[in-house]
Amino acid sequence: MLMHSNRLRNDISPVQYMTDLCLALSLTVWPITPEIASLSQENYFHHNDPAGRLIAATAIHHNAPLISADKKLKKLEPLTVIW
Repeated sequence: MLMHSNRLRNDISPVQYMTDLCLALSLTVWPITPEIASLSQENYFHHNDPAGRLIAATAIHHNAPLISADKKLKKLEPLTVIW
Protein backbone atom coordinates (compact mmCIF):
# COMPACT_ATOMS: atom_id res chain seq x y z
CA MET A 1 0.00 0.00 0.00
CA LEU A 2 2.81 2.41 0.79
CA MET A 3 4.42 1.73 -2.59
CA HIS A 4 1.18 2.39 -4.43
CA SER A 5 0.77 5.70 -2.65
CA ASN A 6 4.39 6.65 -3.51
CA ARG A 7 5.39 6.78 0.16
CA LEU A 8 8.06 4.14 -0.47
CA ARG A 9 10.32 3.71 -3.47
CA ASN A 10 8.62 1.94 -6.32
CA ASP A 11 11.46 1.35 -8.77
CA ILE A 12 11.67 -2.30 -7.65
CA SER A 13 8.97 -4.89 -7.00
CA PRO A 14 7.35 -5.06 -3.56
CA VAL A 15 8.71 -8.58 -3.10
CA GLN A 16 12.26 -7.47 -3.87
CA TYR A 17 11.89 -4.43 -1.61
CA MET A 18 10.74 -6.56 1.33
CA THR A 19 13.40 -9.20 0.67
CA ASP A 20 16.13 -6.55 0.61
CA LEU A 21 14.78 -4.97 3.79
CA CYS A 22 14.69 -8.29 5.64
CA LEU A 23 18.24 -9.11 4.56
CA ALA A 24 19.58 -5.66 5.45
CA LEU A 25 18.01 -5.71 8.91
CA SER A 26 18.49 -9.45 9.56
CA LEU A 27 14.73 -9.88 10.03
CA THR A 28 12.95 -13.20 10.17
CA VAL A 29 9.57 -13.56 8.50
CA TRP A 30 7.41 -16.30 9.97
CA PRO A 31 4.60 -17.88 7.96
CA ILE A 32 1.02 -18.05 9.17
CA THR A 33 0.58 -21.69 10.15
CA PRO A 34 -2.69 -23.47 10.95
CA GLU A 35 -1.72 -23.26 14.64
CA ILE A 36 -1.26 -19.48 14.43
CA ALA A 37 -4.51 -19.04 12.50
CA SER A 38 -6.34 -21.05 15.17
CA LEU A 39 -4.62 -19.14 18.00
CA SER A 40 -5.75 -15.84 16.46
CA GLN A 41 -9.36 -16.90 17.06
CA GLU A 42 -8.98 -17.48 20.82
CA ASN A 43 -11.39 -15.74 23.17
CA TYR A 44 -8.73 -13.66 24.92
CA PHE A 45 -8.29 -11.55 21.78
CA HIS A 46 -10.30 -8.35 22.16
CA HIS A 47 -9.17 -7.04 18.82
CA ASN A 48 -11.49 -6.82 15.82
CA ASP A 49 -8.75 -6.36 13.23
CA PRO A 50 -7.96 -9.79 11.73
CA ALA A 51 -4.47 -8.67 10.67
CA GLY A 52 -3.71 -7.47 14.20
CA ARG A 53 -4.93 -10.78 15.61
CA LEU A 54 -2.71 -12.75 13.22
CA ILE A 55 0.32 -10.60 13.97
CA ALA A 56 -0.22 -10.92 17.73
CA ALA A 57 -0.89 -14.67 17.48
CA THR A 58 2.36 -15.09 15.54
CA ALA A 59 4.31 -13.28 18.27
CA ILE A 60 2.62 -15.36 20.98
CA HIS A 61 3.25 -18.62 19.11
CA HIS A 62 6.95 -17.82 18.74
CA ASN A 63 7.21 -16.31 22.25
CA ALA A 64 8.53 -13.14 20.66
CA PRO A 65 7.91 -9.54 21.73
CA LEU A 66 5.82 -7.40 19.42
CA ILE A 67 6.64 -3.80 18.56
CA SER A 68 3.30 -2.02 18.38
CA ALA A 69 1.54 1.13 19.51
CA ASP A 70 -1.81 -0.67 19.46
CA LYS A 71 -3.41 -0.14 22.90
CA LYS A 72 -5.67 -3.19 22.59
CA LEU A 73 -2.74 -5.48 21.90
CA LYS A 74 -0.87 -4.08 24.92
CA LYS A 75 -3.67 -5.42 27.12
CA LEU A 76 -3.37 -8.95 25.74
CA GLU A 77 -2.08 -11.09 28.62
CA PRO A 78 0.15 -13.65 26.87
CA LEU A 79 1.73 -11.00 24.62
CA THR A 80 4.77 -8.86 25.37
CA VAL A 81 4.42 -5.50 23.61
CA ILE A 82 7.30 -3.07 23.23
CA TRP A 83 6.67 0.62 22.57
